[in-house]
Amino acid sequence: MGVFANIMEIFKPKVRIYYGAGSRASPWNREIYEQETVRAIIDCVASNAAKAVAMHVTVDKQDRIKEIHRNSPYAKLLNQKPNGIMSGFDLKYKLVASLQEKNTAMAFIKWEGSTPVAIIPIQYSFFEFFGIQGGGYAVQFTDETDGKQYTLNVEDVVILRRHYNHHPVAGDSNSPITNTLSMVKASDEGLIEALTVANKVRGLLKQKKSMLAPEDVEKSTTEFAERFQKAAKEGGILGVDAMEDFTPLNVTPWSANAAQMKEVRENLFYYWRINPAILKSDFTSSQWQAFYESVIEPLLTQMAQAFTNACFTQRERDVGNKIIFSSSTLIYASMAEKVQLVSTTREIGMMTPNEQRELFGLPPVEGGDERVLSLNYIKQSDMSKYQTGEDPAPDSDPPADPGDGDTGKGGDKDGETAE
Repeated sequence: MGVFANIMEIFKPKVRIYYGAGSRASPWNREIYEQETVRAIIDCVASNAAKAVAMHVTVDKQDRIKEIHRNSPYAKLLNQKPNGIMSGFDLKYKLVASLQEKNTAMAFIKWEGSTPVAIIPIQYSFFEFFGIQGGGYAVQFTDETDGKQYTLNVEDVVILRRHYNHHPVAGDSNSPITNTLSMVKASDEGLIEALTVANKVRGLLKQKKSMLAPEDVEKSTTEFAERFQKAAKEGGILGVDAMEDFTPLNVTPWSANAAQMKEVRENLFYYWRINPAILKSDFTSSQWQAFYESVIEPLLTQMAQAFTNACFTQRERDVGNKIIFSSSTLIYASMAEKVQLVSTTREIGMMTPNEQRELFGLPPVEGGDERVLSLNYIKQSDMSKYQTGEDPAPDSDPPADPGDGDTGKGGDKDGETAE
């Protein structure tokens, strides 16, 4: 945490924890993040998830959005400036990256009364959950940067978990890919060593002089090496006498071949459920859609529920307050697919002109937020009015006007019988 140490020291809740029922985190190995393919995968997932826009909304009983709170402090913290040194993108990136690396990510919400004023990601090296005397839970963690220990009420902490199965409060470890990472590391180190040997061993020098002492052979070899280096700098011509025979050696470095390494690295792609084309930014719209639905969308759902539970009381949640994360999946669709979508939905007014322009990377225009739709579609109940220009006929006769003197069937205003 480092720069947040003073904030955490001042604002950490004073809780009395019960040490008899703790639950510790799984071991964490930093080497996972130091592997290039793993880091590229984590960066890809975190970068795309961090582009999502957080919204504070109120939903109805059918869980449909009925109001978006544009000036909500929650939305401003999550999208603009969650704390003194981060942007909204930074916060979301850090939480998702920590989740992918450690399988458990946490953030502390700082309150002033009932208003949130900061959201601080927790960089831990170890943490443990405890019960609180009187009810509730606390999380005690050791900061990764300064090594200090802090204790927080769980109700003030956003918790994200990955591979949440066997551990009661945290995500399981990344031990399933330990062997894969060991193979990748061994192959990389073996290739470096092989290249080093291949670049240093140049040839075989044979001395034709008989009965040379070992020290004489070594001295002669050293002198030849010096002549070899000098020749390389001064024209490339190497002279040898009749008692020397130099045979160049072509040492080919050996390491795991490309097919073997591809298969090994495929295990990492399977583990994170990501297509290599996504990493290389060379994907099709269908590949992006699959990546979004299988990786990004579950993350956004998890983040929405975690922030909703941490930001609102039970009463506030009961009346429909929620945090949601919205991210467009259409931005990576092909031009033909975008044109088809606009053409298909234009008449029913599904999107405003500005929303349509956004798909093509165009700026909004004045008046473009008003929906435009065709008059060729009406509600079934309005069909008669639309065709005749009149109100639909009532299902039954209207009641008689008490002031017209009507006495019933066969009578007139004077009460006389009709002839």
